[in-house]
This record gives sequence, structure tokens and C-alpha cells, in this order.
Amino acid sequence: VTMAAIARHPDLASLAHAARAVGGPAIRNMATVGGNLFAPAPYGDFTVALLALDATVNIDDGELPIETFLAKRESNHAIITAVGFTFPAEGFRFLKVSRIKPKGVSVLSIAAVLEQAPDGTVSSARIALGCMADRPMRATAAEKALLGRTLTIDGIAPALAAAGDGTSPVTDPIASAWYRNEVLPVHLGRLLLG
Repeated sequence: VTMAAIARHPDLASLAHAARAVGGPAIRNMATVGGNLFAPAPYGDFTVALLALDATVNIDDGELPIETFLAKRESNHAIITAVGFTFPAEGFRFLKVSRIKPKGVSVLSIAAVLEQAPDGTVSSARIALGCMADRPMRATAAEKALLGRTLTIDGIAPALAAAGDGTSPVTDPIASAWYRNEVLPVHLGRLLLG
């Protein structure tokens, strides 16, 4: 399926922003979910959203969790037949940071799925990052730091401090690894605070 089809599908309205983050209209008419799964950094923004959604990737010989697929995508010569996920009723957030709006190449992309308890504290968090390694990755330290916290400036501070743990950002003509490390907590904070 193409990014354009996802962006206009009424049942995927919450994912439309992530689909529209992929190139301009001409690119979105050709770019597919399967192709995006193989896109190296600084591309693959839609894959970041799928990683936060804990998607599964169906290939011709079975189903894999997206993290397993991404870990060995270069050596995987199978054909992707489907991508599945359960879309949360609420709590999905996506942000693409680029120097050229609206369709520039990513400096950074972030997606998160957050569940909150009745008292407003975070009960579950999945945060995915793009451009912070050679492929989309989870921000597991930031996820753990959010648990039991409120989505306030003080509540998210430990998660922002841990956001860069385990990352190995790319340096390319768009941004240096140093710059990506510096702006990650700023943009993650904006995403978490809504």
C-alpha cells in the first residue's frame, strides 16, 4: 500500500500525519509501506510509527515482530506480504523534524504510544526514534523513565535525560550526530507534552 493511500484512508486517519511525512505528493503516490521498512536513515519515517505501534511484519515464510525484522532486514530476502498492528484508541503521537517544511529529509523522527492510568500517570509507553541509529530504534530507557510519571515538564524530565541512552545517531549532510543528540530531548519533550 502507498503512503498516499494510507494518508487518505478514513480508518487510518491517526496515521495520516506519519504517511504525509514521507516526501511530497509524487513520492507518496509511489512510496510503499514495504519499501519504507527497508529505507536507511535518514529515511524510513513511517517505519518509526510502525515500531511505536509494535507492528508485525508478515513475510512469505511467517510473521516477525517489527524489531526482529529491522534487526536483520539487510539479510532478509523474503517478500513482505503484510504489516499488521493494533491501533490504540488514543495516545499515538508522531513528529518529524526536518529543515525543509513540509517534505524535507529527517533530522529526527519520533513516534510514541502512551497509555495513562485514571490518575494521569503513564502506565505504558513505547517510543520509537528515527535517525538515532542506522535504522529505527526504541528509546527503552526513556520509556522506563516515563512509567508512573505525569506528562508535565517535571514528570517527563527523567525521560528526556535518558532519551539518548543507547543511541548512535547518523551523521549525514542533513545533520551531525552531535546535533541530533542535542535536539532529541527538545523534540521528545514537545511530543510528550502535546
